[in-house]
Amino acid sequence: MRLFAAIVPPHDILEDVARVVRSANGASADPARRRLFGLRARSGQDAGAAAAVLNGSPELDTPAPSAMYLPITAFGNVTRGDSVKLADALRSEAAGWRRATVTLAGGTALEYPGDESVWAKIDGDLDALMAIGRGVPQVVQRLGFFVDRRVFRPWLSVGTITSETTAPFLEKVVETLEGYRSREWTIDHVSLMQRPVEPDAASPYEEIERMPLSSR
Repeated sequence: MRLFAAIVPPHDILEDVARVVRSANGASADPARRRLFGLRARSGQDAGAAAAVLNGSPELDTPAPSAMYLPITAFGNVTRGDSVKLADALRSEAAGWRRATVTLAGGTALEYPGDESVWAKIDGDLDALMAIGRGVPQVVQRLGFFVDRRVFRPWLSVGTITSETTAPFLEKVVETLEGYRSREWTIDHVSLMQRPVEPDAASPYEEIERMPLSSR
């Protein structure tokens, strides 16, 4: 089982930010102008995660709202028995973590080497959110499981660049996100997710369990 932990915002939040990205896509520059150096078409993407571009633009691959989430950490392939141990440990620890009230506010793109994403930033109770992001891998490491060592970032991927992406287009998308602010919502659980065995599965993941955070 290919498992990972994530935070999944409410669906209306995801639909709204996807709408904002679509609105920015309508202002694309001529693809022949100022094409970003070194960009390449992405290959091997999960079919569901990089579904049809929402507005038909070749300059940004945008996932369906149902495929958006904030990844916390991946656990690699685990046996069914180990998945039970992992879930039990996470469930117990998550019950003691404080909830975080947050909002999507602002945007950025291509933030680190190898990054090909456009991101919507998260604002609000970042101390509580980052504590969750640090806590999950710490719990799993104590059990001796593999942990993805990438640092948790309070960003939501809303699209990935393509070989057609131009600098003016990317600037316009980020500028649009910079002026965006979603409604507030409270993160009250961590989701344990499973990736499909088949790469062309209709959905990029299955939510196995929602692990409630502290109600205090």
